[in-house]
Amino acid sequence: MLRLINKTINKNDLIKINNSKRFCSTTTNSTINKDNIYDIIIIGGGLVGSTMACSIGNNNTTKHLKVALIESSKIQTVEQSISNAIPEIRTISFNNQTIELFKSINVWDTIKSTKRVNPFNQVRVWDTSGFEGIHFQDNDIIDDGNNTTAMGYIIENNIVTSSLLSKVKQFENIELFEQLSVKSMNDYNEETIRTTSILPSVTLSNDQQLHAKLIIGADGGNSILKKQLQVPSIGRVYNQKAVVCTLKLGIKQDNNNNSSNNNNNNNNTLFQRFLPTGPIALLPLANGYANIIWSTNLMHAQYLLELDDESFLEQVKDSFLKSPSTSNSSFFEIASNLFNLNPKGLSGNEIYLPPIEGLVSKRASFPLRIDHTFNYTLPRVCFIGDASHLVHPMAGQGVNLGMADVKTLSSIIEQSVQSGYDIGDAMMLKRFEEIRKPENLKMLLSIDTLFNLFTNNSIFVTGLRNFGMSLLNNISPLKNLIIGVSKGESILKFK
Repeated sequence: MLRLINKTINKNDLIKINNSKRFCSTTTNSTINKDNIYDIIIIGGGLVGSTMACSIGNNNTTKHLKVALIESSKIQTVEQSISNAIPEIRTISFNNQTIELFKSINVWDTIKSTKRVNPFNQVRVWDTSGFEGIHFQDNDIIDDGNNTTAMGYIIENNIVTSSLLSKVKQFENIELFEQLSVKSMNDYNEETIRTTSILPSVTLSNDQQLHAKLIIGADGGNSILKKQLQVPSIGRVYNQKAVVCTLKLGIKQDNNNNSSNNNNNNNNTLFQRFLPTGPIALLPLANGYANIIWSTNLMHAQYLLELDDESFLEQVKDSFLKSPSTSNSSFFEIASNLFNLNPKGLSGNEIYLPPIEGLVSKRASFPLRIDHTFNYTLPRVCFIGDASHLVHPMAGQGVNLGMADVKTLSSIIEQSVQSGYDIGDAMMLKRFEEIRKPENLKMLLSIDTLFNLFTNNSIFVTGLRNFGMSLLNNISPLKNLIIGVSKGESILKFK
């Protein structure tokens, strides 16, 4: 595995972070106010943390556990999250495994009731060096409840989060600490926690101290908990930013968000094109909107942010529709004759975008990197979601990986309760790490491999890549691998 990591990620790009842990004194339990003792403290009430809380509260075996959910920001109601008709710029592509999880915790109906859920059943991917590309639709899907099918669902971040937190408030066993952050881990000491009955504790920004049998870090890629515990991780900075915004499309939709079947008037297709500087994607949203995620180098990202709206939209259209380079035409001719194959990719007249009416949001950007935590667990501490693994957004799997963490950890907590084990038992938590770390690492490396492949601009690699894409409909196993990534499966198989 280490050999594969070294081959996939350039050693010069690796950054080892926080390579030591503190071993300090820890407060005893004798003077603790019992009201401040919890079974579980979840730090971070975003998508992953709030889903974790709902999963515990909705399970008959674990619903008696006393849970504290700590969220630093002000919490929106569902009504507030949909008060603006224009979608927010932070959107998520949820795969079907995550939707099933939402159904199991009884929050999916609330999310759907907002009428801001947009299923997609087609994906079109092509390369900047040619129109040859991939067009696939997946028939191995679930029913979204309206007799329609979907490969995935594009939904605004705040709508899902507010729906989850609305559900959290219904559970008597969960206490929500709003607009409070963790100020200190109170000199957490691994050895003391491991060998005694002393519980770890956190001090909040209001100086309140909370103690728990298990502390779950779900506070994102810049996890405060991970920094305070000095948990080591390894990662790579891409020296890229993702520029994001919301567009209004010229699409007419009925009250059920169903659009016309005309090629230029549907909003159920996800478009992605790989440019020399990185991928650009158009994610279809409900009610005739779309989200742009454009990953590019730092200088180009700043240029895109400074353009006026009209010029920026021209750049977006050109990035999808501009004619490809013909520098590799001889490569295609040689390869076609060599293999005696007729490419069946996307032809030029199949490349289209829905009509764009205008830009309806401000543009924003965020830096891109990958990061993987060496240890998912410490004594009575567990990290989930972006707090333990960050991936490039090109495959849209970051949140879905976090949701898979939630599903596994919830199951392990349930098994601990059923078996009479301490929910913070080191062996049970280690089982979580043994299950999730290989899966997360494989997906991280899969996405990083694709990124390296599609941003390599050498004539040989671009020619081979584009020819391969043009033949993809003749190579079912490869096409299935790419579909698998969109559904949350890794493409690298190793033990």
